[in-house]
Amino acid sequence: MKFPIQFKLVVVFSIIIFVGLSAMLFVSYRVTEQNMYRIINEDMINTKTNLDIYINQYFLVHKKRMSKESLISEKNRLSQELTAGIGGPVTIFYLTGDKSQVESALSQTTYTINRLDRQVIVTLSSPILLKQSTIGLLKYQKDYSQLYQRNTRFQSIIKMFAALIFSFIFIASIFISRKITKPIRELTEGSNEVTLGNFDIDITISSRDEIGELARRFQIMINHIKNQIGIIKQERDEVRQTQAKSKVFFDNVTHELKTPLTTILGYAQIVKENGFTDAPFFEKGLNYIINESQRLNQTVVDILQLSQSAALNTAYRFENVDLSDILKEACEDMQIKARKYNIDIHFELQEGLIVLGDRDKLKEVFLNLLDNSVKYGYVNSMIQVKSLKDGAFAVVKVKDEGEGIPAEHLNHVFEPFYRGKGILPRRRGVPGWGWPL
Repeated sequence: MKFPIQFKLVVVFSIIIFVGLSAMLFVSYRVTEQNMYRIINEDMINTKTNLDIYINQYFLVHKKRMSKESLISEKNRLSQELTAGIGGPVTIFYLTGDKSQVESALSQTTYTINRLDRQVIVTLSSPILLKQSTIGLLKYQKDYSQLYQRNTRFQSIIKMFAALIFSFIFIASIFISRKITKPIRELTEGSNEVTLGNFDIDITISSRDEIGELARRFQIMINHIKNQIGIIKQERDEVRQTQAKSKVFFDNVTHELKTPLTTILGYAQIVKENGFTDAPFFEKGLNYIINESQRLNQTVVDILQLSQSAALNTAYRFENVDLSDILKEACEDMQIKARKYNIDIHFELQEGLIVLGDRDKLKEVFLNLLDNSVKYGYVNSMIQVKSLKDGAFAVVKVKDEGEGIPAEHLNHVFEPFYRGKGILPRRRGVPGWGWPL
């Protein structure tokens, strides 16, 4: 059976306090008892001294010589005066019978303590000596009940005080142990929730001790696990998306490569079969083979560029760059190609558009946009390029006079190698329509 920490703390505190209070009670009892015996012993010694003095003074005052005969004749009167002087009953006995045995039994002063219920009587027995010989026996009794009762009351007070201390400490130990173990219980409940997969918990323990530090570390661990799980889920979704995109990419690449290869293979076989007998068809077939080979080569180049840009180790050099300067360079570079189709690139660029980015990658993006505008724009048209600041954003607009993108294809503009059916770029100056790939 498992015992909780609170139970163990209460039991340990109770045992320690019980043992300590029991030792205190035992010591206090022994000390008061010894003190009572010490008081009785000192009182008996003083009483014995006073009795000897009173006896000697009695015989001197009455001008009598102390002897066995005088003791016998004066014992009643002597007992009365001793009782009055000492403050307690005094009895005098004279010796009879075998003197040697009596003297042997009464060779020293003794006292006995008799307890009866709540009454304590001390009896003092002392020999009456004459020239080192015992001629009589003196007995004195004194009531020490008040002293005994006073000690008993003191012991009762100590016991009651010890019981109160034990009760107080016992109750306090329950509250203290509950307060100490409360954070542990909260941590246990929190760990159970984490075990069940619930990471949306908030453990608020305000104590500044080791338990509070443990709770804060536990909360940090939960948040870290929660973040890691979120990252894992995000990466899982990204993997799924990547797999789906990879399938689409593979299908598109297969289609893009298969179409020109089929055309090249078909015209090559026909040219081989006909030879030079049909000059117009021969010229037409060679042109198709050359055009499709160029398109196939461009497709392979695009695949390699896409693969390189999607690599995990792609490094970007972010720095503050002037966006308008990059746009200007891109427009000037594409102006030569645009003139072949009598297309004019007109740009209006706002100066001082500083952004954080990779200069080479940004220029590559702008060149691609302008190249597509040239490919899919009309001959004898214009491409307008603008850059401006809109609040906290830098805005770039590229507008050509082509057919534009049909609405049903807008959702696929960011898919690699996607192209709507029947959409081809311009070949040899023939107008076409399309959009950036």
